[in-house]
Amino acid sequence: MNIPNPKKNWLNEAIYIASRPWFLILALFFVFMPAAKMSEALESGAEFLRIDTDARAVSMGSAYTAAADGVNAISYNPAGLASLRGVEFGFSHTNWLLDSKHDFIGIGLPMGLGTGSGLRGAGLAIGLGVTRLTSGSMETRGADRRASGSFSAYDQSVSIALARSMGVSRLGMAVKYVEGAIAGEKASAVAVDLGMTSGLGKLPVSAGLSVQNLGTPMKYISQKDPLPLTFAAGLLFNIVPGFNMALDVKRLIYDKQTDVSVGTEYSFIPGFALRTGYMMNNAVIDTRNRGFSVGAGVNLLGTQVDYSVTPFGVLGDAQKITLKKKF
Repeated sequence: MNIPNPKKNWLNEAIYIASRPWFLILALFFVFMPAAKMSEALESGAEFLRIDTDARAVSMGSAYTAAADGVNAISYNPAGLASLRGVEFGFSHTNWLLDSKHDFIGIGLPMGLGTGSGLRGAGLAIGLGVTRLTSGSMETRGADRRASGSFSAYDQSVSIALARSMGVSRLGMAVKYVEGAIAGEKASAVAVDLGMTSGLGKLPVSAGLSVQNLGTPMKYISQKDPLPLTFAAGLLFNIVPGFNMALDVKRLIYDKQTDVSVGTEYSFIPGFALRTGYMMNNAVIDTRNRGFSVGAGVNLLGTQVDYSVTPFGVLGDAQKITLKKKF
């Protein structure tokens, strides 16, 4: 009778984990991270890149690094795009703060070449996503405080993503062009997002890693600001059938801030889900009223409709609606 050697089993498990693609990606993130240069910057620009593009993610406290799937994964973790099993179209609209509007539109297309099923995903997939934040027309005033005209401002990004499933892991990359304009002055940048997700053996848990906004700085006239470079790690727990819990830790490199998010999703009947989440140290806007978010999702005639609301105290509530359609 052979008695298992605990030390040998532990060593085999460690070797297995170290051989996974996601472990290699994580190691590369830290090896090539320009730490010295990052520490010189005080804060980043292009803040709109931090605004969520999916109502499901918002209502789960933005704990979405491991949970991201489908076309909206382009904005969170491009590896989630590999979960597509058909063409998917997505659209989101947000009544953002101070009467501004935030929109996302995207399309994802599976290309085959996948292996396995379940967490192994659908294989190779490509996606295109466009995000835009508009503030409308704003009034300008002279030294005497009299109205002297108006100006408008916007920020937008266009992303092209590619993802591939490899065993129980998924890898993804997105290249994006970022542009902003205010009062006739424009700035632009190019960035890359990288990500992975993976099942953890037989456990009902999946893990995710991502790096976002690794690219060139935005420059308005003489002011140059880096993009909001973010490293994120997350876990998604399938506690019982129909009940998921997600946990995220995000490090905002230039802003030297760490966000911790937790979210839950409960689907007690097919096609309907209730969600709630909480984010600590929110980096999108500095207000102590930010934290909790709630939302729901329903599938209507093959179209997924998700809604979320987040209170920002005296600034009002941010409401988001997301539509997804599979073909």
